[in-house]
Amino acid sequence: MTTLTARRSWFRLTRHDVRSTLPAAIRAIMQNGLLDGMFRESLMPELLFPQIADIEPWQGAKGDTKIMTRNGLMTPDPTPTTGSDASTGSYSIEQWTVTMDQYGKSIDTDLLQSSMTQASKYLNDVSRLGIHAGQTINQLARNKLYKGYAGGRTYCRTAGSSDTSIEVASTDGFTHVLVNGVPTAVSASTPLTVSIEGVANTVTGVNTSTGVLTLGTARADVLGDSVVSAQAPYSVRAGSSNDSAFDLAAGDLIKFSHFRAAVARLRRMHVPSAEGGNYVAHIDSVTESQLFEDTEFQNLYQGRADSQTYRDLAIGVFGGIVWVRNEVVPYLTTATTGYEDLATTVHRPIVVGAGSLIAAPFENPAGLLRETGVSDVPEIAMLNVAPGVDVARIVRPPQDRYQQNVSTTWSWVGDYGVPSDSLANGDNALFKRAVMLEHSAN
Repeated sequence: MTTLTARRSWFRLTRHDVRSTLPAAIRAIMQNGLLDGMFRESLMPELLFPQIADIEPWQGAKGDTKIMTRNGLMTPDPTPTTGSDASTGSYSIEQWTVTMDQYGKSIDTDLLQSSMTQASKYLNDVSRLGIHAGQTINQLARNKLYKGYAGGRTYCRTAGSSDTSIEVASTDGFTHVLVNGVPTAVSASTPLTVSIEGVANTVTGVNTSTGVLTLGTARADVLGDSVVSAQAPYSVRAGSSNDSAFDLAAGDLIKFSHFRAAVARLRRMHVPSAEGGNYVAHIDSVTESQLFEDTEFQNLYQGRADSQTYRDLAIGVFGGIVWVRNEVVPYLTTATTGYEDLATTVHRPIVVGAGSLIAAPFENPAGLLRETGVSDVPEIAMLNVAPGVDVARIVRPPQDRYQQNVSTTWSWVGDYGVPSDSLANGDNALFKRAVMLEHSAN
């Protein structure tokens, strides 16, 4: 890996001496590495979801969409050849897409302050900017992961007479169907098979703006009827119902047995482990509190080991799982758009294996900045803070008429993708490398 020192040296150009334009107190913290250290320390604790991502860098322009591929498996054949020549086999190719885009934010520091507070104010601004960068990239990765593994399972939001339209809480997982491994928009010619409250039907169109699915067969809508895609990922819910979040009620608490079911699913799908032979569970404080009320979890926790990767963020390694505290694991409330009819707040921990999330950053962003010449003016450093996350920290000298506002910016270019695995292991689920769980808040 290219060292941080080498990366930073690309932008130390004598032709445009940015540092000399800044006050002495700020020049000092840039020269001794304190600025980059502060920015890195603010970034890294926020990047929990990107830590699980595999990396596939690529080149492209902003807005470009790239079709990536993943190989399926050959079907096992235990039939003896009995003297005949070996027959030929084949495996399928699945496709998924990422879109190149840029993310970033700036903060302006007013230098019209005393020399005693100038450096501390600037460091504080850079720290806030680093936290913002970490939270933004972390939520980007989280949203892509949950869009895949929470999709394909929803419920009806209205009641009405028989027709071919149904309004649902979420259209995630219903917009595309795989045709020979290629994601294809749902239509009358490429319908998606679904089950509505246990009755087979098809989806022939999706309006993501209104949350309405067009059905192949007319039916009378009933509030809360489950709508499950034939390619919905496997998920686990607390309580007696296994249909959708709508059926969860107060008292449907999470237990360790639910996580055991998630691990069993991943193992049966031959999903590689993500961390030291274990899968990784991201749980928030509510999920953690409920688990400590479960006797089975308490007994296992007594003999836990520490995770070297997650350190203080991990509460232990046991049951085939690295348990990670993560307060940005999403949850649903009645204030969540589309979920106003829920009976309780629904928490959504997730257990992931290797390959569940792909980081697709712009390849060699430092080289791009160097070759285009934009590095001649600002002070730029590239900081690698997580797999596939090379964040540019850019300091622009004052541009205002008073020459007293210094602008600091972070930038990351790329996307996150969730590869499909529908053709592997004889299972119809579109995504197989993670399992989302759902339970009530109390």
